[in-house]
Amino acid sequence: MDKRNVSNKASLVEPIIRHRVQDSLFYKQYLHLTNEQTILSVIAEHVHFIGGTDSNNRPSPFLCSLVRLLEIEPSKEILELYLTQNGYNEFKYLTAMTLLYCRMVTGSTFFSFFDRYITDYRKLRFQDKSFRLVDGVPIHYSIKCMDEWVDDLVEQERIVDIKIPYLAPRLFYVERGEVSERVYGVADEDSNPPENESAASSEYESDSD
Repeated sequence: MDKRNVSNKASLVEPIIRHRVQDSLFYKQYLHLTNEQTILSVIAEHVHFIGGTDSNNRPSPFLCSLVRLLEIEPSKEILELYLTQNGYNEFKYLTAMTLLYCRMVTGSTFFSFFDRYITDYRKLRFQDKSFRLVDGVPIHYSIKCMDEWVDDLVEQERIVDIKIPYLAPRLFYVERGEVSERVYGVADEDSNPPENESAASSEYESDSD
């Protein structure tokens, strides 16, 4: 039986992690009774990095919001809105969280999301389990780009301290005719953005940076 075929998607998170989230102050204060609309303001205001539990086993706002999202189970139309944000793509951590949600609840169809976001190079902050010293300064975060995050969702077994459902290699689904082969980008003149668009994109910064 596919682990994803459960009535309550929140049960995809191990009980010990799920109960720790539901007992956390952040969840009780900000996420309890939120719906697919009101949770957006919580994510936009409080989720500024990706993380699971810290060295004291306290769940991060990202993990708490993900569990609540699994409890809400938004429709496909709402998930698409979370991803695209009406074309503005302003809240990158909402995008990253929605991609993880889709990875947990979908099967081979996740590769369509993979193809869309493997060329997204926005930077994301990740909370380290414990700090490290760099020139005597404690560093609590590391940096990855969105394309690395999407690749981890396909390759890794555990993400933000959650064991995610198994996803077979892409070739398996290609041979079954469920997904198409991956098409790698080819640099040509048509694919290069105009100079004015390139300059505009270089100045763009998400307000969730």
